[in-house]
Amino acid sequence: MMIIGEEIVKCIESNEEEIRNLYLNYASLITDKLEETLQNALISVLLFGSAARGEAEEGSDIDILIVTEKFGSEGRFEVFNAIEKDLKASEEYQELKDNKLGTLISPVPLTPSEVKNNPSILLDMVTDGIILYDVDDFIENKMKNLRKKLKKMGSKKIFLDNKRYFWDLKPDYKMGEVVVI
Repeated sequence: MMIIGEEIVKCIESNEEEIRNLYLNYASLITDKLEETLQNALISVLLFGSAARGEAEEGSDIDILIVTEKFGSEGRFEVFNAIEKDLKASEEYQELKDNKLGTLISPVPLTPSEVKNNPSILLDMVTDGIILYDVDDFIENKMKNLRKKLKKMGSKKIFLDNKRYFWDLKPDYKMGEVVVI
């Protein structure tokens, strides 16, 4: 019986790796298009969420952090409107569709100063984010520093089931204490 269980785990891990690779291919294309569009203003791109973990399914979105100094005059999401047509015409997009995987991009566009203020969304990236582009190790250093802070506070990522979790940022929290990450 143990062998069957091990084989199932290997099959699941293999499938997760295959899904992760499909998303990495698509995320690399997204990164290339962002580089073309934003040029020197692009600082970091990081894939996170179920696509980064290899757990995405048909209804899943593609969570992607974009750190840039420059947003278009029409807003933060304008850059995605500009590259969407090219993305949808790509082989990488079609591979996701053929495998019945989600293709909706959920961008998180932030400036470097916003990232430095530790928005709570960074907690979703700290354990399973995949850095795709990073000028001067900006986001890599941010993630390292955040991991150090979380470790120092004794923070724990607590899973409710296979997909849902929450952070206990300070398990030894005392009433009235201010918790800053």
